[in-house]
Amino acid sequence: MRSRAASTIGEYVRDHAALFERAERLQDKADRLERAGIPSESATNRAERARMEVETGLRALRASFAASGSAGERAFDLEVERMYPRLSGS
Repeated sequence: MRSRAASTIGEYVRDHAALFERAERLQDKADRLERAGIPSESATNRAERARMEVETGLRALRASFAASGSAGERAFDLEVERMYPRLSGS
């Protein structure tokens, strides 16, 4: 089940690579500014909106994947956590 979830997520990421790259790039910028001691609310907000777009897409994908039941939901969640740990902790 987890390998199927990984494959499904991987395909989605390939199809929406620009969205994932944008979210990562904006988060890196917000983090860099924070570490430099010049936090930017606008950079943080842009990073948050991009992360929310990624999460919205993954939630929709999870809903379609979860048609196989709660085991499918858990497998999907585990793979997202493994592949994108920043999503669960941000």
